[in-house]
Amino acid sequence: MLVLAALTISLAILSTQAYVYQLSRTEASAGWSALSDYVLSIEQGSRHVVVASLINVSRGGASSNLGDNLDRWESFVSGDYSYGRCDLNATAISQAPYSDGVWLDWGTEGKGVSSACADFTLNLSGRGADVDWSFTENMTTTVLISGSWVIVETNLKKVTMVVNLLNEAEPALAGTITIAYRKEYWRDPTQLESYSWQDFGNGTYRYSFTDTLPGAQVQVRAQAYDRRDIFVQAEASLSEG
Repeated sequence: MLVLAALTISLAILSTQAYVYQLSRTEASAGWSALSDYVLSIEQGSRHVVVASLINVSRGGASSNLGDNLDRWESFVSGDYSYGRCDLNATAISQAPYSDGVWLDWGTEGKGVSSACADFTLNLSGRGADVDWSFTENMTTTVLISGSWVIVETNLKKVTMVVNLLNEAEPALAGTITIAYRKEYWRDPTQLESYSWQDFGNGTYRYSFTDTLPGAQVQVRAQAYDRRDIFVQAEASLSEG
């Protein structure tokens, strides 16, 4: 269901872009301002394709979906321009750590990454216009976990967990964040009377709970959706602080 929902979002964004570009074709003139707006709208549309593809892949879709969507976007842009020739070449990044333009690294050491990246080359010609432009769209959502615990009494630990969410390395607000801690199996700390949390309004979220937890390490997990609906998760082992 998540994959289907993400695919629906992807198609909806592409359909919206198609509508916007049809309006641009109807209203555009041969002037520089219209050409500049058209080029910028291609960049914006390219960014939406990368984001929509990452939404799908981060929710369980195939990484090849990015390449498929880029092919469709190339075809649409090339056929849309009515003042001459328009060639858009979109290439999913294949250099490590990316594969098929996608990098999912949901680690166990306090950091998780969901990223998609593609290079674009745009060539426009006709009616006095000559544009040769290259740009890269890299959409990356990162979640960072830190924290510690203190002893309340024997094996009863008060755990403090801090989650930071980033978009393109900048603080970002979460859509939703679900945390868990491991005690034989993953448990929901919101069921504990001691649970509390705080949203600092800048992409930083702090959680606190108390439970009987043996051992020197407390395993925790954060699963997050950013405001773009991109999913990312990470795990961490918290020590006494």
